[in-house]
Amino acid sequence: MVASAARVVIPAARGGDHLGAHRQAWISLDLVIPVWNEQDVLNLLLDRLQAAFSLEQRQRARLETVRYVFVDDGSRDRSAEIIAGRIADGLPCVLYRLSRNFGHQNAVCAGLEYSRADLVAILDADLQDPPELVFPMVERWREGYDVVYAQRHRREGNVLKRGAYWLFYRLVALLADIHIPLDSGDFCLMDRRVVRHLCSLPEKLRFPRGLRAWVGFRQTGVEYDRPERRAGRSKYTLGRLYRLATDGVISSSVRPLQLAQVFSVSYLMLSLGLGLLMLVRHIVWPAGEVPLPVLIGYLLVLSGNFVQVLCIYILGAYVGRTYLEVKGRPPYVLMEVVGGSDTAAAADRDG
Repeated sequence: MVASAARVVIPAARGGDHLGAHRQAWISLDLVIPVWNEQDVLNLLLDRLQAAFSLEQRQRARLETVRYVFVDDGSRDRSAEIIAGRIADGLPCVLYRLSRNFGHQNAVCAGLEYSRADLVAILDADLQDPPELVFPMVERWREGYDVVYAQRHRREGNVLKRGAYWLFYRLVALLADIHIPLDSGDFCLMDRRVVRHLCSLPEKLRFPRGLRAWVGFRQTGVEYDRPERRAGRSKYTLGRLYRLATDGVISSSVRPLQLAQVFSVSYLMLSLGLGLLMLVRHIVWPAGEVPLPVLIGYLLVLSGNFVQVLCIYILGAYVGRTYLEVKGRPPYVLMEVVGGSDTAAAADRDG
């Protein structure tokens, strides 16, 4: 059972103070990396991770252990095979294979649920999220922040897609009930207690960056220039981006429903006003002709087709997602675990 907001108790940081000595101690780090058909870039990613988190770099950042938590989201190429081969060669990582493609957001949530380190970072497998940026994030965490998100200062790539992303972030920020930082995706670093609260939330349809903002705690951003993919093709088409935007807005806000109410009432008032104006004109000038533009405007307002379609669209979006939530199906199904000491525990947990 998930505690209500009034009953949630945030445990004191180790050492008694939020800025206590534990933030300067040696810590463990998990890197959650969702994967879907990324065979073209995986070897580049794994080599980059090994170089970025070498023994020297880990010691400099006081990272006791670094583990890579890969979540294979139903890949149909050799992605899982490549990762399993590196695990057999001694790479410090674990691979969780989902039974099919459940979507990027659900794969991220799966990685968070199976993480166990003091700090958890989320990054994409396409190397558009530079692994080296995790070290400045760790430093900000040591300064007292619980969530450090990466904020895109500049994005390379297709102009049309850049514009779509620009619009997406601003639309979500405009309609969300909570503050979601502009141009901040899933790439972030989170304290263990933040991850614990995220995983305790009951939603099945999850929008991690929105939930990350909702749980609160001390948050800050680190700016970076987002490069293009190093290899392979982007999995976020305009259609997927549209669904992500819709899920993000609906899971974070009821403002679209409120806007539908405002549109409906405004249209009703406008229709009544024009009807009253037509009535008065008929009483005052019974033989006068009604100007054609006024008549057309009245008929358009009276029919209200645009507002009806818009309100039905908004209601349909909420009803559809409510239906999916009510069914209570899990956000993903774990098929196999490769590597790691928690393989048996994960298998027992998911049957």
